[in-house]
Amino acid sequence: MRSYKPYIIKLCIVFLCFGSRILTSSAQKVETNDYFYVLNTQQGLSDNHVLQMMQLTDGRLAVRTPKGINLYDGRRFSLIPLPAEKAENITKYKGQTHLYADSQDRLWVKEYQKIFCILLAEGRILEHPLDALSGYGKENKMKMMRNGPTRNDIQDLFVDSRKNVWVVMGDSLLNTQDGNLIHLKKEWGCLQDLDTDGKQVYAFMDSGIVAVFQNDKLVYTVSAYSAAEAQHYQNTSLTVQTPSGQFYQIRTGRDEKNKTDASIFLHFNPETRKYSRIYVCDYLLHTLNMSSDNQALISCQHGYLMFDFKLGTTPREVRELSLPDGKSLTTGINTVYRDKEGAIWLGTYHDGLIYVSPMLGLFFTIDQPWWQSGWAIAGFVVFLVTLVGIITLYLRRRKRINVINTDSVKDGVPLLPADSQQQETAETLNQEPELILQVRALVEQHLEDSEYGVEQLAQDLCMERTGLYKKLTALIDTTPVAFIRSIRLHRAAALLQEGKLSVNEIADRTGFSSPSYFTKCFKKEFGVLPSEYG
Repeated sequence: MRSYKPYIIKLCIVFLCFGSRILTSSAQKVETNDYFYVLNTQQGLSDNHVLQMMQLTDGRLAVRTPKGINLYDGRRFSLIPLPAEKAENITKYKGQTHLYADSQDRLWVKEYQKIFCILLAEGRILEHPLDALSGYGKENKMKMMRNGPTRNDIQDLFVDSRKNVWVVMGDSLLNTQDGNLIHLKKEWGCLQDLDTDGKQVYAFMDSGIVAVFQNDKLVYTVSAYSAAEAQHYQNTSLTVQTPSGQFYQIRTGRDEKNKTDASIFLHFNPETRKYSRIYVCDYLLHTLNMSSDNQALISCQHGYLMFDFKLGTTPREVRELSLPDGKSLTTGINTVYRDKEGAIWLGTYHDGLIYVSPMLGLFFTIDQPWWQSGWAIAGFVVFLVTLVGIITLYLRRRKRINVINTDSVKDGVPLLPADSQQQETAETLNQEPELILQVRALVEQHLEDSEYGVEQLAQDLCMERTGLYKKLTALIDTTPVAFIRSIRLHRAAALLQEGKLSVNEIADRTGFSSPSYFTKCFKKEFGVLPSEYG
């Protein structure tokens, strides 16, 4: 009869470890080395003045500085210069720097009355990019232009959240992907923003009107404010669509009567077809970032504003950012961007980029995960008590059987069936250390190479990838990817114990693409942050 005792004990240990992490995770110490760092010219950024940034589909960060576009892959920057002679004219755009990424793997850099285009796959600027849009769309929708739009026809360009490229030509708006053509009325004003939810197209005009179209036909229009107020907010517009389909917008302009700048923060609900104003001020708002329908972060000339709509529409205004390293940043934030992992990137006027992990809580309080809630902890405690009771009963039963067996030996009575342990063959014992030692040696030889993975490992072992996968999972019950990562992490742990290198340096030397990813993996492997290890 096979013994389940070792498995029950292992299961108990697993749940005890899991429970201890639940109970202690909320009180864990956060170290600035793990969750906060600065990237500037010393790290390869072309200029410490950051104009705008966005994250690309492949995870890289595109950063616009006066010298060009800086592409950051988590380890290093590469610069693509944007010489003025490579720009195309777009006469209707009078806003600030705006970045768009389209479905053709192109990055559009739109600035005051000019636009650049970068081919991301090739890492170079595209000459005459507006000519490259010629010939797109359905022929029957483009009879107004025999050969499609030319650079002289195009006066503005937009990319919607579905990555479709739209161009403005006079009073017409053309989707260059499918050829859909929309006619804009002159009385609405100039188009400043555009987006789609997949069914309807939303055109945000400088008059405060949003015109909504479906299948090229006007469905309805809504105005955010009166014509008199519209004169105050006609300069720029920035619109963000949340995953739930809500639109949030900041508009800026000038109040000539009071001789002050003017900005307004708005919410447009497509379901109710109504605008609501959230915040009005007499200074310029720069960039808008929505973490959800409940939280907004806006950079401005005085610092930044934090909105938590669960608490109301009055923002928390921060004029000085206290950084974890003890320094402070006053009115130097130009742009704010939240990446796919929830981290905040601050683009400054003079200090380059500042990375802030969401775990620092400098901006928003992270909602408590379900597994740290009171009911989850209570349920776990009940389960743990039950598990301990079952194990106790099991051990008592085993003890009684052992006593009976001992007495039976004395009396010459046959023993009760004893638990048999699974025997491993000599062949398995000989194969296991040899393959694992080979894998460990190869990974450690390429420790600093972040690209060294399963494909390269299988080639070095003269094995098929599937064969390597099967053998490793059979021997150590884990995947090759996880085993390679574990080898890197254990080497990192040894370096941490030596205490000679910083966390960032160790992450780089052990082949991790970024300190934040290294921290995440290390904590998952060892249960503590790198700064707490050793």
